[in-house]
Amino acid sequence: LAPTGVLAAQHFKNTLNRMGPDTDFNVNVALLRGGMGKNTKAGRELRERIASGEVQLIVGTHALLTQGMQFGDLGLLVVDEEQRFGVKQKERLKLISNGVDVLTLSATPIPRTLQMSLSGIRDTSTIRSPPPMRKATKSYVQDFSEELVKEAISRELARGGQCYYVVPRIAQLDEAEQTIQKLFPGIRVIQAHGRMPRGGAEENVAAFAEGAHDILLATTVIENGVDIPTVNTIIIQNAQAFGMSTLYQLRGRVGRSDLQAYAYFLANEESVTETAALRLQAMGELHQLGSGFDVANRDLEIRGAGSLLGTEQSGMAAKVGFDLYMRMLKKSIRQLRGMDLPLVPRTNVLLPNWEGSIEVAGPDGVSHAFKISKAYIPDDDERQKQETATRLSESTAKLVDLTNLWKKQYGPIPAKIQGRLKTMHLHACTRRLGIDLVGLIDMGTDDNGMTRMDCILRSPGLRPRHLANICKSLPRGVPPKGLNVCFPDRFTMTGEAQEIVGGKKQDLDATLLLANDSGLSSSGGDDEQEEWDALDEEEVEAMKEISSALRVQDMNEIDIEQYPRFVISNLVPDIPEGQRVDRMLKLLLPLSKIVYEKQEKDKETARAAADLREKREMMKKKKKEQDAIDKTNFGINNQGAVTLDSTTAYPNF
Repeated sequence: LAPTGVLAAQHFKNTLNRMGPDTDFNVNVALLRGGMGKNTKAGRELRERIASGEVQLIVGTHALLTQGMQFGDLGLLVVDEEQRFGVKQKERLKLISNGVDVLTLSATPIPRTLQMSLSGIRDTSTIRSPPPMRKATKSYVQDFSEELVKEAISRELARGGQCYYVVPRIAQLDEAEQTIQKLFPGIRVIQAHGRMPRGGAEENVAAFAEGAHDILLATTVIENGVDIPTVNTIIIQNAQAFGMSTLYQLRGRVGRSDLQAYAYFLANEESVTETAALRLQAMGELHQLGSGFDVANRDLEIRGAGSLLGTEQSGMAAKVGFDLYMRMLKKSIRQLRGMDLPLVPRTNVLLPNWEGSIEVAGPDGVSHAFKISKAYIPDDDERQKQETATRLSESTAKLVDLTNLWKKQYGPIPAKIQGRLKTMHLHACTRRLGIDLVGLIDMGTDDNGMTRMDCILRSPGLRPRHLANICKSLPRGVPPKGLNVCFPDRFTMTGEAQEIVGGKKQDLDATLLLANDSGLSSSGGDDEQEEWDALDEEEVEAMKEISSALRVQDMNEIDIEQYPRFVISNLVPDIPEGQRVDRMLKLLLPLSKIVYEKQEKDKETARAAADLREKREMMKKKKKEQDAIDKTNFGINNQGAVTLDSTTAYPNF
């Protein structure tokens, strides 16, 4: 999903070249854009192909959000330039993406989105590394003057380059072109804006990219999707009329080569408001490569954080102060998300002879990835599809559904595949429980001289509140016998490391840090703020550990005492090789099922709340429309209202 036709066309071209029918991926790609409504022949035919599932990858603009749009089996939604979509459009996206994985991309997230990522509601990744040989664009914020425009364009033309000239409104294009022609008689200028005939803007941009013109005079239609290395000067007239995100995106249109680029933000002094001045000041200060996140943060400070549940995209946090607002929000999130264990992408299993490993190429040089024999599923494409579905299964329940389907279609599952499926079940459990690393720790020798080794299952994101919620649903209210849970001293009320012994009844409220579900004092003030900051740092560090777990090759590389963990005592020598996966699966499966069920219930509750909110909004809208109709029927309008005092005699109806 892209905000403009120019960007959608670029994505369509790229995906077609990289993944289309003429490539090894052989993906059926289609483009849905403005002008292809459901009443047109092309639009109707394409919608039918999308609904049937014939089209596998759809690139489109806002047309994808229209009512009645149906998808065959939507699995992934990618939203490019997310800041260009309004809240109401995103609410529509929520309905479309129910149960779908969503990836949003933005160089400058709007305050509301940035707030959601900073507070932990949405996961975020930041790419700060620019392409090689790129230089930071030199930015100038000044009052508009024709002399400055002439100097900037002359410098660029002198080195054989081209320029962008951007104005905020279509009505200002002709006046700007007259100014340019007055300064440079005979210069080649071409326009691009959103009200041109279908495909007109794209054709003009393409002609400009081919070098047929010296200056592209445009509105913000070029904000996204335009990549022309020969253009290294951009002049933005009436810059005070643009938002900070738009200014940053426009500046990003230049500097896409190894040449020095220049951006001129020219303002009308009489129209500059206080907030506009802050925006322009930020653009002048934040000009380094990869500064989009910093620009978004500055925008957050200027405009406020916005309302998470309403349609306002900015402003709410200013009423109570940003720091207090974020602290209140984080506390509420932790109270609501009792089972927010981080889902681990892949667990690194370091058992002898790679038992339980699913690595494609381990240090032993052998692939341990899940494979299905050709004898069981002969068709290559179908076999690969089922192998991928198995690897991507997020729960043991989905694996069971998958294997039941195989039994119906292909018959009994061979013993070798069943053995590998146990490993996949184990990994579904470990990922669900936030376990990123599994290995053995030498515990010395027993009375018979046998080496004793405990199996350690590290779970950096595990917290006492998670264990308490899990144990409430277990038969005896404690982890199963043979599975212990350890927490470092910083997570306990006593200030000492605690071990919860599996199968042993004990008072978890007294043992674990469970006083107010987050372990923080309720006294307020600086002490509480320091505790919140410490907890935030803990969560950040936990995510770092999870992301780096695959690089660990030996359990001795880490200080395991510093992490929350599950422990299976004496896995060696009590459990012989070949049966250790079964043992771990037996102990972890009950906990994993509880976490999965609770998380699914939380998702369903969230969906129900979203549906209820949508219905309420629709009811309000209908009531407003009905009120307007009633007023019209009674002859009451804004121009002439009938006022009755207490002495007026009412007619008999």
